[in-house]
Amino acid sequence: MGCAVMMAAAPWLNLAPASKARPDAEDIFGYLYQLIARTFASLEVDRLAAALTLAACLWLCRRFLFQKPAGTGVGEYGLCAFFSLMTLLCTAVRTQDTVAVLWENAFQVCKAGLFFAGMYLIFLMLLRALRKGLEKGRRAGLPSSLSGLRGYDTFWRLFLVISAAWLPQILIRYPGVLMWDSYMQIKQFMGEAQRISSHPPFGTLVYGSLAWLGEAMGQRNLVYFVFTLLQCAAYIAVLSYTLCVMRRMGTPGWARLTALALYALSPCYAGWATVIAKDTMFQIPFLLMVTLLWEFAWEREGFLENWRKPALLGLCFWVMALSRHNGLPLAVAVLAVMLLMLRPLRKRLRAAARLVVCGAMSLALAVGVEAAISAALDIRDRYMQDVLSLPFQQTARVVKLHGEEIPPEEREIIDRVLDYDSLAEGYNDWYADNVKDTYRQTATVEDRAAYWRVWWRQGCRWPVEYLDAALHMNGVLFDLRDNEPMYISFSDMELHNYVYPWSFNDMTMYDREALVSLNSLQRALTEWYMDFDKLPLIGLAASMSFHVLLMLALLYLSIKDGRRECWLIWLPALATLLVCLFSPVVYLRYALPLIGSVPVGLAACAAARPAQARECG
Repeated sequence: MGCAVMMAAAPWLNLAPASKARPDAEDIFGYLYQLIARTFASLEVDRLAAALTLAACLWLCRRFLFQKPAGTGVGEYGLCAFFSLMTLLCTAVRTQDTVAVLWENAFQVCKAGLFFAGMYLIFLMLLRALRKGLEKGRRAGLPSSLSGLRGYDTFWRLFLVISAAWLPQILIRYPGVLMWDSYMQIKQFMGEAQRISSHPPFGTLVYGSLAWLGEAMGQRNLVYFVFTLLQCAAYIAVLSYTLCVMRRMGTPGWARLTALALYALSPCYAGWATVIAKDTMFQIPFLLMVTLLWEFAWEREGFLENWRKPALLGLCFWVMALSRHNGLPLAVAVLAVMLLMLRPLRKRLRAAARLVVCGAMSLALAVGVEAAISAALDIRDRYMQDVLSLPFQQTARVVKLHGEEIPPEEREIIDRVLDYDSLAEGYNDWYADNVKDTYRQTATVEDRAAYWRVWWRQGCRWPVEYLDAALHMNGVLFDLRDNEPMYISFSDMELHNYVYPWSFNDMTMYDREALVSLNSLQRALTEWYMDFDKLPLIGLAASMSFHVLLMLALLYLSIKDGRRECWLIWLPALATLLVCLFSPVVYLRYALPLIGSVPVGLAACAAARPAQARECG
């Protein structure tokens, strides 16, 4: 009962310092009274919600607390402790701006301990429930209540089901949404902006050519719409193929039904499929690659018996490498891990050669195509400082809060790399572009090395500020209460006018008058997108933190269950998480590849493991 009470109380605790209760404490019982009074004063929940939460926690405790699954080890406790600690730190930063509030006084320490213990038990119970559910699903197979889905398990039927679900959104968002990155790439192509490699040259050529063709034909909207239809068709084809693979691999019906519902209804898919941008261009081959990795992990010999699937994987690598700057290193890492997994097939050199040839040739071709486009359009290379966004943010926070304490020599070193005078004013808790954009392209290798030494010294001096800066940027990846999805919207406005969240479109890029009749529908769809996260349970489908925590939990369970081949399936998602941690701003757009990988990863963990994978794993 005590564990259930802690679990029910933790999510509703306000971590702000509570004022003293009256009368003041004078002895040990007085301090106990203060602790109880302040804790209850910090609870922010009505009675009905508290009762329902307590009932759910009692059920979880009775079902899983004293009935540990076979093979339970220290990893389970360590993972849940990590989840609980991150939730505690992220909640403190989100609500009180700094983690220092957790130890502001003795009562805060006690309250933080209660929060940690309650969340720890919640995560532990849910992890055990997830493991039990996966084991039961593998044994049960397809429930009779879902037997009707068998009729939809062909590629074209699945294609039609998803198309029917997406069609209203495609029509409402006619002719397709140009986001700000696409807008800048078009301007570069037209010679109206500086041609630099901050955006992939391939996208600059593709989207610039679309705009040019629309102008030449006098049918800009039509050209954009045809491209949007082709993009959506490719996206739906990948999702349909993935669902077919799920059935062939023996995934239980509940997992396939969940995947189909998400693919058809979640704005994370349809909401971005209609956006003409490098993110969607990257997402389509990325998700196909993940499905192909699943096939490779469980059917290696069949995967390599001919050229078809290695060539399809090479095509994924090629498009990914051209559409985003992180596509090339990700493809190289995936290819390297696949080659390492071929060690049991050393005697099948011809099969291994197919993978090497298709992978290496596609990557070499991507490098050559990008170089040719850059030369043809005179696109100049620019040092990409995005990966340094996090340390730059930490420096900026220290400058803003402790500027007077920084020695002159450290200021001078920082100024060689960043514009020191603008750091304090440009610092924003969750948005690093203002700081990142002060980077000096004149900075040398020696300047950056000197900066890193200063960064280390300041981190030792002000560790709390560094932790706060990191959590303000990346806490959304671990904080389940911080769920603000982002979908690029389309409305009757100019690029820099703020009408809806994330709806910055320059209407001069379209035939604006032809779209007036759709304005009301587009606004209604925008409101649906922006409120999707508020839906009970299903709103978690738009939460980055939900997908990150679920991915890490499934990875752990894969290890415990001896399903090591699942690591290859999760590798691209893990790489996406790493990119998000060091991005200038962490929002749904950058996490889309990770979110899109979760249905496949869940399906792989829920499927009955084939004999070949057991032998080769």
